[in-house]
Amino acid sequence: MGTQESEGEEMNFIGFLTEWTIITEAKSEFAKLEANKKPLSDDEHTEVIKKRAVWHHGIKGGETPAVWKSVDRDGKATYVTNTNRAFNKASTLKGAIKRYHDFIKGTA
Repeated sequence: MGTQESEGEEMNFIGFLTEWTIITEAKSEFAKLEANKKPLSDDEHTEVIKKRAVWHHGIKGGETPAVWKSVDRDGKATYVTNTNRAFNKASTLKGAIKRYHDFIKGTA
């Protein structure tokens, strides 16, 4: 049996490990999506621009899509939007555009 101090330190360590595990799993999921990144089709690109889900990173602040596509080995597409602080994904382009406007844009 430990002292109160060592029990408190143990709980802090367990809390740290839990938080670290959650962050690591999220990064791993994002890394997998990023590793399978594919270009949007012309129609998908047009839809993203039309719906104003864009970053202004292009030449002279030009619009670039804030949504990208990841395709797994089975050919299943996942649409992703992200900043350096957060990411969100959806199984449809429409869903990813909504996630961009509802959440991701606010983390920029």
